[in-house]
Amino acid sequence: MQLPIRTLSKMLPALIAFASSAPAQSVDHARQLFEEAKYAEAKSVLSTLQKTDDGSAAVSYYLGRIAMIDNDGNKAVRHFERAVQLEETSALYHFWLGSAIRDVTPHVSKFRMPFNARRMKKEWERAVQLDPNQIDARYGLVQFYSMAPGVMGGSIDKARAQAAEIAKRNEMRGAIARGLIAEQQKNVAAQEAAYRQAIVAAPDSAPGYFQLGNVYAVNGKADEAFATLDQYVKRQPGDRWAMYEAGRFAGTTGEQLDRGESALKQFLAVPPVDANAVYVGGAHYWLGRIAERRGSKSAARAQYEAALKINPGSQLSRRALDALK
Repeated sequence: MQLPIRTLSKMLPALIAFASSAPAQSVDHARQLFEEAKYAEAKSVLSTLQKTDDGSAAVSYYLGRIAMIDNDGNKAVRHFERAVQLEETSALYHFWLGSAIRDVTPHVSKFRMPFNARRMKKEWERAVQLDPNQIDARYGLVQFYSMAPGVMGGSIDKARAQAAEIAKRNEMRGAIARGLIAEQQKNVAAQEAAYRQAIVAAPDSAPGYFQLGNVYAVNGKADEAFATLDQYVKRQPGDRWAMYEAGRFAGTTGEQLDRGESALKQFLAVPPVDANAVYVGGAHYWLGRIAERRGSKSAARAQYEAALKINPGSQLSRRALDALK
């Protein structure tokens, strides 16, 4: 039965409104799934949307985020490139594109590395240009400027300038940035001072404690490393990331091995919702290091193999496994 033209004319505005709102509602649904760490479900929704409408920057952005969680850097780069192409003025999209390029760079040829480094820097600079309060992009620039050689644009002065800009906006993160610069300059005292400042600025936040504890651990100060971690645990007893750090400190120092092993197993039993393949594989790596500390090469080998199965790109796990042969 055909509807009268008058009836169709009355229905048309509602149909147009529905057609225009349905994709947005679907993107919102995918975004909610992503924020709830239901990544497989979010990916399914987003992939369907991409097939029907490849003109949504948000769809490409969230697919890129999920690709990074899945440890597929090349796919993430492609998705973020598409997001930037569709919405060039998004500082957020430029930041994540730069970050994805950073993650794939260690796996490209030596000839391509300089190109990737310049491109990474360009994306972060564009993000800051679009939004001076894009702290994550500024922190990326601190990494670049402090690590890159001068011929590629590296500059400690520029790194410090970015750290100062970060501190104006977030005192804790500015201190963390100063700690990174001190690490590149092999100034342990300055590292410790920066991370203590981070703790003072944000006593309930993890980064200062974890970074300071790691400095102690790599410099053979096991007691100080675990004491720093315990300070944080007293303030945030429910943070499962502290378990990962306990395992890392144990594997690094060779101390409190029972605690470290137990903590990592608890971490793996119920990983935090934001733990991607890098960290799940990393937990197996540190269990391998603990096994090596105990003299059990077979147990260490099993853990390194498990780490590489989860995160095939882990150079730490690959080198550790090769060293056992």
